[in-house]
Amino acid sequence: MRRLLLSLVLALLLVLSVAGQDDETIVIRGFGNLVTFNPGLTDDGASLQAFGLLFPTPLEVDSFTGETVEGLTSWEVSEDGLTYTFTIRDGAVWSDGTPITSADMAFSIGAGMNDELGTVWASNVELIDSVNIIDDSTYEVVLSDTNCAALSDLGAIRFLPAHKYAADYSDFVDSDFNLNPDISGGPYILEEWSPDEFQRFRANPDFWAGEPNIPFLINRVVGEQAVAIQAIQAGEIDYTYFQGDLFEQIANKDDLQFASFPQVTVNFLSLNWADPNSPEAAVDEDGNIVEQTPHPIFSDINVRKAVAMGYNKQDILATLGGEEGGTPLMGIVAPTIGWAYDNETELYPYDPDAAMQLLDEAGWTDADGDGVRECNGCATAEEGTPLSFTIRYSNILQFFETTVLVVQDQLGQIGFEVDLELVEWSNYIPEVYFGQAYDATAMSNSGGTQPPDPNDFTTLLLSSQDIPGSGNNLASYVNPDVDELIRQARSVPGCDQAERAELYYQIQQIAHDDVAYDFTFTPNIYQVANNRIGNFNPGPSWVFYGYTSHVHEWSLDG
Repeated sequence: MRRLLLSLVLALLLVLSVAGQDDETIVIRGFGNLVTFNPGLTDDGASLQAFGLLFPTPLEVDSFTGETVEGLTSWEVSEDGLTYTFTIRDGAVWSDGTPITSADMAFSIGAGMNDELGTVWASNVELIDSVNIIDDSTYEVVLSDTNCAALSDLGAIRFLPAHKYAADYSDFVDSDFNLNPDISGGPYILEEWSPDEFQRFRANPDFWAGEPNIPFLINRVVGEQAVAIQAIQAGEIDYTYFQGDLFEQIANKDDLQFASFPQVTVNFLSLNWADPNSPEAAVDEDGNIVEQTPHPIFSDINVRKAVAMGYNKQDILATLGGEEGGTPLMGIVAPTIGWAYDNETELYPYDPDAAMQLLDEAGWTDADGDGVRECNGCATAEEGTPLSFTIRYSNILQFFETTVLVVQDQLGQIGFEVDLELVEWSNYIPEVYFGQAYDATAMSNSGGTQPPDPNDFTTLLLSSQDIPGSGNNLASYVNPDVDELIRQARSVPGCDQAERAELYYQIQQIAHDDVAYDFTFTPNIYQVANNRIGNFNPGPSWVFYGYTSHVHEWSLDG
């Protein structure tokens, strides 16, 4: 009995230490259940929020200007723009006392260049010819061609402790370190974690930018938006983020500090161009395009256009606060990158009559009068196949669910049969986003790099990124002309911004005309913290995990 009582007391103490703050602990709303702590294997938000505290990037980004600034490293660029020489800050160490060295970054870049690993860094290293270790604190990255997004690409590749992995990468994917990292080069060190519940961190006294002011940090997984609203009001969490409509549900904001900015993201309804029952890579080992089995419905451009015009995106934005909630989105580049965003191309209008006409012309008609169209002379499916599909989605952000509910209702009014399947976040990433096992899904992309560059978002279109299991081209969109334009835009001689912009305009126009994705909007997000946090100063360049670069500067004032 005494042992049972002791166990209950210890369990209660653990719950209290995880659930609430004290004068040494800050509690962050966790984005969801993480997939891995290895930053080379995923760029999903929940995992980024966790490993962003452990594994440093080589450079930092000014929160307000978006400009690249020195951080763990400083750098110089050769006159021809092909060689980047990085110098690691003196005294930088992993929390076990091992120096952070050039070999650690060479290891990370090498993982990206290893085709067998299928890392999320593959597109970041495409133009890297070699990595040369000059000495422990200096390394060179030599490019094979001009890369105007080089700092964005290189800044996304995090330092990994090479001494924790096999030099030949044989354990890179399945090392125990990926789920139980026992050292850190970031502001915090992982103490413990529980899937679907929390990750608990302690301050890293050897962090290169100085020991954090707050001794402990907890990422508390809060799946329901309503729970997050209650938690920030009740003081159970110290920091979170909300869409405008959810922020307005906070009844009393007296104890909160907050700021709202457009997110550096693109949101979309992805319509799978390929058969989800047999996902295939779009490019073979020799770089040749592979013909994939087409999706029986969405391989038809008229059907994709009918979807784009068959539901009202303004209805979704209205739930976010209308014009205050976000910006309607034309294409692949986030409108926050104003110099490269195409404002001239017209959005697909909400026009259900035109959508139905397109379906009629495509051979999808309701011959039996049951309200659901079927293939009657369509080009992509067997006769009699119903115009039916399933949207697999996550509700980790409320507007994903709002989007699919609007789509289901309004497409149902023009002859589609739309089923919904809610997928838990930890399953969504491997099955839907990377696995491509879906008909349609609502999702967003933040590009994944800092500072943001329009090139970041084009991985959604690249044929070489259509890789089931790891690629970012989840729609299986394949267009060699677009591939070439992306290459040109990334490698403009001299990186003239106006010249690059013209190429990105072309990319956006083609992707729009093809309905590569059905782009929806870019949301505004409120960054929210309790007043007891000092030096909370979010800027426009923050994404939801942007706090990880600044949390060591925060303090607890009350």
